Amino acid sequence: MIEIPIAKIEKIKNYAQIMVSKKRMPHVIGTVKFATTLARIHGFNENVAEFMGYAHDLFREVDWSKLLKIAKIYGIKTNIQDKVRPVLLHGKIAALFIKKRFKIEEEDILSGISYHTSGYKDFGTYGKILFLADSLEETRIYPKIDELRLLAYKDLDMAFYEVLRNKISYAVSRDLLVLPETVEAWNESVIKRNM
Repeated sequence: MIEIPIAKIEKIKNYAQIMVSKKRMPHVIGTVKFATTLARIHGFNENVAEFMGYAHDLFREVDWSKLLKIAKIYGIKTNIQDKVRPVLLHGKIAALFIKKRFKIEEEDILSGISYHTSGYKDFGTYGKILFLADSLEETRIYPKIDELRLLAYKDLDMAFYEVLRNKISYAVSRDLLVLPETVEAWNESVIKRNM
C-alpha cells in the first residue's frame, strides 16, 4: 500500500503556497478536496491523494521558455505538442521535481502527476483520482459536470472514460490539440470496456 507521511504533505503544501499564484490556488485546493474525497469513498489513502493534489500544478504558471529549459535539464524528451504548447510540460516537470525532492518512486503517483491533464493509458487508481479531481473540482464549471462528479463518486473507471470523452469532444470542437497520451488512454479505455 502506498503511504505518504504527514511531514511530506506539509512540505508540498508549503511549496504550493509559494509556487502557485493566489488566482490558481483555489483550483489546487479544490483538486485536493475532490481527490481526498474520491480516495475516501473508494477506500484509498487520502494522504496520497492530498499530496498529489498539492503537487500537480507546482509548475503550471512558470514561463513557457523556462519550462522548456527545465525539461531539458531534467532530461524530459519533448515532442511537437510540447514545443507548440510548453505549458503541457508542467505535470512532467512536477513529477520529476517531487521524485527528486521527496524521494518518491511510486509509479502511480509519478504518472498521475505527469499526465493529470492528458490522461494516461496505464494509470493506476491514484492517477485516475488526480485526473478526475483536476477536471471535476469545485471551481470547474462546464456542461454536465455535476453528472460527471456523481459518476466519479460511484465508479472511477467509468468516470475516467466519460471525462476523457468530454476532453476529446471539447478539444475537437475547438480545433485544439488532442494529446497522444489522451488518444492512447481513450483507446485503452474503449478496449477495456469491450472486453
